Amino acid sequence: HETDFTSLIAGLLFAGIAIAYLLHLAVGFTIDPELVVPALLIGLGVAGLAGSLVAVRRRNGGPGQPLGETETFEDDHASR
Repeated sequence: HETDFTSLIAGLLFAGIAIAYLLHLAVGFTIDPELVVPALLIGLGVAGLAGSLVAVRRRNGGPGQPLGETETFEDDHASR
């Protein structure tokens, strides 16, 4: 199946936060909270941007096909 980059990046961000929390409980590792919130927001913004770029690329036929020359499922099967 196709890779969902938005979900992948968001999942990695939240997994990173969970790992940092577990490290804090285990060995006292601390991260400045003033860095976590902006990093989370930037990461989610990058995830949203990646998701929208992938959606546009899929809608336009992918990297091998010039824009505007896409073929729909109906166009492909109507000629058969």
